[in-house]
Amino acid sequence: MALYLRSEGMDVQEAQNLADAGRKLSRDKPDVAVVDIMLGDGSGFDLIKSLSSSGVGIIVVSARGSALDRVLGLELGADDYVTKPVEPRELALRIRKLHARMAPAGAPGRDRGVYEFAGFELDTVSQTLRDAQGHSVELTGAQFRLLELLAQSPNRVFERDAIAEHIHGRQWIAEGRAVDVLVSKLRSKIDPPNAPSLIRSVRGVGYLFATEVRRKSVRAE
Repeated sequence: MALYLRSEGMDVQEAQNLADAGRKLSRDKPDVAVVDIMLGDGSGFDLIKSLSSSGVGIIVVSARGSALDRVLGLELGADDYVTKPVEPRELALRIRKLHARMAPAGAPGRDRGVYEFAGFELDTVSQTLRDAQGHSVELTGAQFRLLELLAQSPNRVFERDAIAEHIHGRQWIAEGRAVDVLVSKLRSKIDPPNAPSLIRSVRGVGYLFATEVRRKSVRAE
């Protein structure tokens, strides 16, 4: 697999196990990590959890393809989940698509979007979320893309399938619970205490962002 990805022009580093991955990641942060679950000295889920707030895109490639494993991978911060066997060309395509989705929304000389809501500030270029005190709120890649989608279209109802398509580029998890888990995790980070959730459930359909959003246009340098 690594040989094929290199032949496609990708810079690839390999890790033999969890410990080896930890050593290499401490020296160099990749754009995308391809993670197996069954490692010789631990679980790939532990690696996913440690990477989930680092800005690294995560693709799971595993022989474990149960709904439980896939939902757990998403809950911990994976961006995509592929069940073995997988064609090298398909994996290369998924890596490229994930990398493209992770790229900043703005480019030099173009406007970037900063969205303000309920005391938060969401910057879609730096991919950061700050609370009313200016503190950074850690989000996984999937949580950030979900919040970005909702903030760009407040009070619009998004079906679960549309949310999955936006976040993952394809509907790799058919179970609606995967999106529900993601929404629940995001709610825990942005909802005000003892107040209605900012993300409202629409029974039998999906979710909407039930709060006022103000967009600031900021010139990207």
